[in-house]
Amino acid sequence: MLTRYALPLVLAVAAFSLGAAQAAPGGNAPVPQAATQIPFGFTLGDAQQPTTSHVAKLGSDIAFPPGTFDGFLGGLTSTVPITGKLAIPPADGYFVAFRFMATTGRVEIVPDGDAAGTATVHTGKDKDCKATQTNICADTDVTAKVFIKLSDVEVDGHPLDVGSDCRTAQPAAVTIKALVPISPPAPPVKVTSTFTTPPFAGCVGHEDVSRLLTGLVSGPGNTFVSNLQLRCFSSGCKP
Repeated sequence: MLTRYALPLVLAVAAFSLGAAQAAPGGNAPVPQAATQIPFGFTLGDAQQPTTSHVAKLGSDIAFPPGTFDGFLGGLTSTVPITGKLAIPPADGYFVAFRFMATTGRVEIVPDGDAAGTATVHTGKDKDCKATQTNICADTDVTAKVFIKLSDVEVDGHPLDVGSDCRTAQPAAVTIKALVPISPPAPPVKVTSTFTTPPFAGCVGHEDVSRLLTGLVSGPGNTFVSNLQLRCFSSGCKP
């Protein structure tokens, strides 16, 4: 009878011992750690440098009201992931189409999911973070994918019916690479990016004017400029 139950008993003891060794801090397998998520909050745009987009084809600028970029940093050592939600209020733009025709419209930035990228964290106010005048800063490389939506379009004072879902067919990729502060208080940091506006689709009212708007607006060489002002970091950010 002892022989009958000996092998299962030995296997059970061995399995228990292996599991305990893997769970223990000194075992062969590392103990899973919860991902670090440090909250932060930035304001986009201020009186000195509003959030502005330059439309290359039209040679015009669109100035947006102040927005926000709130998210999480994946730690304070070396290079870590960074994610965030971009929120920019709509703005009314003025353009000159075909070099003589006054055109107005409401421009809305619609995020396609969260912005994501990496941040390389530095410390030292007198060295790595001297430019940000803080003790902790980060070199960020973050890409936000956004749809550009148009509404309330008028051409030479006459309404142009673009429908209710006139926007770029694909999201534009706006990549921000900048050294930013992550310890308040901190002065604003000017950030810039160059991006391509994709073709428009869904601009259907009395007729489909998607190709017309694509010809007027879409293409490379557009710019995004804004001041980033750190509002909060870590425990200073309220839920």
